[in-house]
Amino acid sequence: MRKIIVFILLLTQFSCAKHPQDSLTFKIKYQPDTKYNQTTERTSQTVIKYTGPVKSLSRLKSMGVKNPNTVNRKTLTESALKTGRMIGEDCPISLEYIKTTSSDDIKDIPDGTILKGLCLQGNKPVFNTVKSEGQDDKYKSAILQSVQNTYSQFTFPEKKLKIGEEFTVESSRSMPMDGSKIDIAIVTHYKLISILNNLANFDISQDYTLNSVLINNSFKGTGSGKGTMVYDSTNTIILNYTLNTDMEINKTLDSFEFNLKAKSGFIQTTKL
Repeated sequence: MRKIIVFILLLTQFSCAKHPQDSLTFKIKYQPDTKYNQTTERTSQTVIKYTGPVKSLSRLKSMGVKNPNTVNRKTLTESALKTGRMIGEDCPISLEYIKTTSSDDIKDIPDGTILKGLCLQGNKPVFNTVKSEGQDDKYKSAILQSVQNTYSQFTFPEKKLKIGEEFTVESSRSMPMDGSKIDIAIVTHYKLISILNNLANFDISQDYTLNSVLINNSFKGTGSGKGTMVYDSTNTIILNYTLNTDMEINKTLDSFEFNLKAKSGFIQTTKL
């Protein structure tokens, strides 16, 4: 009898033990009537350096241009994303910027700013209104575009993945330069590394392709990024997203060479 009891206990422990997962369905979906508290840390370092004849560099110096010129910045933002009751396949959403601290005391988005919109099919936030005290319509429009661009980066296709498999997301952005602009095509690779207790760990790698618009062939640019992501399959959200990027641009101007090196860091954590 005692042996039978011991056998039953061992069988129960084995059946209740958590076995490591080797696959999952990756799907981002915000739950209705839920509050998501987010903390976002951004860091950046930009170094601009000019090289060329002494006469040309002296002229830049007389104009007050630092060479090299290094700019560092760090911001920490607390925000809250709230969803409402489902309306068909969509649900209303609101995003409040609670508090931002920055190394230069500049707040890109003022504290208390609230954006509202709809979360389409539960996974595509689309903001259409901004409430920000003391800001004109032009500034509000810029806030709306900036926030929408950020959330668009976290729109992912639904994928069934096994450990070791990956999927890619293509995106693009542009930056002004010398009276023109640079188009940047970004290919981001997400590779599933492990799954434990319904938390999936991904490695992130990025490849940048930079193309100049209305700039001659003297332009050269490269870029890449690496990071990690933690996905909660139970709550279908990303709990942590970390990305560090490097970009370098070289251009021959009339009388000197222009070199720009930019490093950036992005860490966003989400808690229910």
